[in-house]
Order: sequence, then structure tokens, then C-alpha cells
Amino acid sequence: MLVNKINREELYDLFQVVKLQSRNAFISKDNEVKIEQIIAYLEIIHSELRRVSKKRPLVLIDSGAGNCYLSYLVYYFYRHIENRPIQIFCIDNNERLMQLNRDLAKRMNFEGMSFYASDIEDFAMDGPVDVVYSLHACDTATDKSIYLGLRTKAKVILSVSCCQHSLSLKSQKLKAVIRHKAFRDKALMMISDSLRALLLEQMGYKVGIFDFVSSRYTEKNTMIRAKRTEFKKQIDFEQEYRQLSDEFGMQPFLETLIAEKKNHLK
Repeated sequence: MLVNKINREELYDLFQVVKLQSRNAFISKDNEVKIEQIIAYLEIIHSELRRVSKKRPLVLIDSGAGNCYLSYLVYYFYRHIENRPIQIFCIDNNERLMQLNRDLAKRMNFEGMSFYASDIEDFAMDGPVDVVYSLHACDTATDKSIYLGLRTKAKVILSVSCCQHSLSLKSQKLKAVIRHKAFRDKALMMISDSLRALLLEQMGYKVGIFDFVSSRYTEKNTMIRAKRTEFKKQIDFEQEYRQLSDEFGMQPFLETLIAEKKNHLK
């Protein structure tokens, strides 16, 4: 494992500064869970970037960034352990939170981090993007984050979704199953992410869905990993999407965003 090769003591100071760990090295159960998630996420990011040339800065976007714990870890890893230039753009619509992050990054001399208080849809930038990622972006923020990856033509899009309040699940065939909330919530997550994956595949991304961290750290542990690359399409992604969408009466907001883009280009 990537971080196992690094003495974790190198990260203690960082975790203290971002308040995931106390000065006496105490870590609460909740923060232990957060630390394990962001370290596991860093592993995935590095697996995608480790072969990228060190002659240029890495460019990453964290959308629905919140407290930016993951981005602080990613920045620290690449600047202070890998010793390579990196820029991370963090986006969240909470102005107060973004200002706190600006102040914290300044105190840590994390000069390559920028913080934007805006809706993800309103964020724009020029130039190539290596990775757009989100960790537990709520509801349609997940769709906006994925679409930001499409808009910026990011080489890699990583998404771990959270609540799905804007979506509902309907199916006569599975009526006896989804009337149970525990099963309905799981089915909702699986189907919504499957639909997002099919939309990404329609847009030319090769997609995999997997558990990025053990379920003992979070039940919301399923990651969509999409890579912009050439691959042989052996499946009619559009037909599969329509069948799945019709069967469960579900349309993630990502479909609307992509349709608006296509209509704008006509």
C-alpha cells in the first residue's frame, strides 16, 4: 500500500492542523473513519497519477469539497513527499467554510491550493485537468461534479456519492424488495451509480465501479472511476441506459446536464 511505505508520523502534524487528530495523538472514532477514507482515496488518485510526467504540475479539482480534508492530504503527499508541483482547486458553495480553508492553507503554506465559494456548475477554468474528484458530495452535487469532469475533459473522474434525495425508485418487478427501506436505499445507490456510469461511457470514458474502502469505515464506500481513453465499445450504452432508466423510473441529474450541453451545441 502507498501510505504504508510512508511513516505515518509524517502525517500526524497535518492531521493535527486540520483537526483530525489532537495534539496528544488522540483520534476519535469518527475521525479515524475519515482518515482511513481519505488515505484510501489518496491511494486511488495516486494509482492514476503515478505515471504522469513530473515535468509539469498536476491539476486536480475537488468539487463539493467541504472541509477539504482529502485535498489537504493529496496536496501534502505530492508537494512534500513526492516533491512535485501540484494545483488543487476546491469548490464548495459554503463561503464561510471556503474562507476558513483559505486561511488554513495560508498558515500551512499550501500555496498551490485555491478555494472557490460557488456552485459547481458555475466553476470554469482553462487548461488541462488531470483529475476531478468528489467524496460524498450530496445529492445532485455528485452529478454536477461528474459533469464538471466532462466539461473540463478531465483525464480521470472519481466520484463517491452520498445521499440521493432528488431520486426515487419505482419498479413493479421489485416491489416486494424495495418496500423495505434497507434494500431500497442500497438499490437506489446501485442503480443511480450504474446510470451515471452508462452516461459516462456514452461520453467516451471507460468506467469501473468498486468499493474503495472497507464498509466498516462507511457504508457509502462505492466509487465510480472513469478514464478518458480509447476503448472498444462492445455494448450499446445508450440502449442499456434507457432500459435501466425506464425500468426503475430514475433519471440522475447528470442526464439533464449532458442533454443541455448537447442542445447548446446544436
